Parts: sequence; structure tokens; C-alpha cells
Amino acid sequence: MKLSNKMYDVLKWIALVALNAAGVCYKTLSLIWALPYGEEVMATCAALALCIGALIGVSTAQYQADKAADAEYSYKMMLYQNNELRSIAYPDEEE
Repeated sequence: MKLSNKMYDVLKWIALVALNAAGVCYKTLSLIWALPYGEEVMATCAALALCIGALIGVSTAQYQADKAADAEYSYKMMLYQNNELRSIAYPDEEE
């Protein structure tokens, strides 16, 4: 499954920042205010962050592999007219 850039950025933020911050915050507050399940909540947040991080890592690896394959096949495009080479278009060049 390919992720959009926006979805990738959101999931990365959730995995790297939000879940870890929420877990540590709850664990700290559970010690101060005697809230239940502090360790369990923190461990659950860490496990979810790890899972999301692994999934977006797989998506990134797939994206990089697809990008490399596309670059290999689209390096240049030769335009022929009446069996004569007219121009060579490179993908990164603007016309």
C-alpha cells in the first residue's frame, strides 16, 4: 500500500511524538495522582508507536524501490519521426 505524503507525515508524527509523549505523560501523572495502569498505558503506547513506525518503514522502503525502478526505465525518452531521431527528453529537464 502506498501512502500519500500527508498520511506518511501524520503517521510518522504519531509514532515518533504523540504516542510516546502521551505514554510518558500518563505514566508520570499516574505516579503523581495514583492513576491506574500507568505502566500498561505507557507500554501500550510504546508498542503502538513501534508498530506504526515499522509499517511506515516498510512503506518507505517500497517507495524507494519503486522510485529506483521508475528512474531506471524513464531515464530518457527518444522521440522519433519517420525513423529519424528528433529529440531526447530527460525527465528532470523543463521544456
